Amino acid sequence: CQSASFVAFASSCLRNLSKMAFRVAAKRASSALPELIGKTRGMATEKQIWNQIQSTKNIQKITSSMKMVSAAKLKGDENRLARSEPFNAWTFALSGDPVEIEKGSIDSSNFPQKTLVVPLSSDKGLCGGINTFITRSTKEIISSLKADGKECDV
Repeated sequence: CQSASFVAFASSCLRNLSKMAFRVAAKRASSALPELIGKTRGMATEKQIWNQIQSTKNIQKITSSMKMVSAAKLKGDENRLARSEPFNAWTFALSGDPVEIEKGSIDSSNFPQKTLVVPLSSDKGLCGGINTFITRSTKEIISSLKADGKECDV
């Protein structure tokens, strides 16, 4: 008899608990409903379209001025390079013409018995790939020269 009343009590508690959980869930959903409805997108107003057009025009002006600045910097760098060439003429007498090396085309037979390798890299931004290629090529030249029995300094 006691077990039947306990079962009835437990089932009534479960019903009340499920009703309470349903009420809480319904209340949360109803409070979130206006936010969902307010988030729908409609047509843009004339003011919004005008603002977007003005923003695009401003971006175009900024881009144009950045191009002008970079062109001026390039021209200045070219002028400085042209003015510095007489000061670098002694390097050609010392080393001869520079040897361009492409990937996988290192021929150490043209190098003299004793060779000085001077790799030139860059410290400017976004030159990691170039510097990596220079480092790998230098290592390949050194190993190729040592394999041919030639001396090499870096």
